[in-house]
Amino acid sequence: MCNVDMPVWSAKDPEKMDVNTAAVSGTISSGGRHAQLEEGFSALDVPVLSSKTFHKYHNIVCEAWEATALEEMQTAALEEARLAKGKAEVDSDGIPTIKVVAGGCWSKCSYRTNYTALSRVVCT
Repeated sequence: MCNVDMPVWSAKDPEKMDVNTAAVSGTISSGGRHAQLEEGFSALDVPVLSSKTFHKYHNIVCEAWEATALEEMQTAALEEARLAKGKAEVDSDGIPTIKVVAGGCWSKCSYRTNYTALSRVVCT
């Protein structure tokens, strides 16, 4: 009506995450796959990514998450080592000793196959 054209971005910084990456990231964050993305987009009457494009972005997102997780774990390990040294919790060689607590279980119920489900849990 006002005859003005201007760009509209779906993210604060379009260089960091474009709309396709955001859609795929949000879908897999909530445990969904391409079928769930299709359902959501169809409810909005928005064209959806093809399965091939979804999987391309899925791989990009997963690689980024893996890199971020590794970086965060390394940062946490360095902080734990610093704290251990500050408390003089080191071995005879001066290497920080860090207490790690972990537990896990294996689900034994399934749908009448072999009663060993594929799901498992690890808690730290």
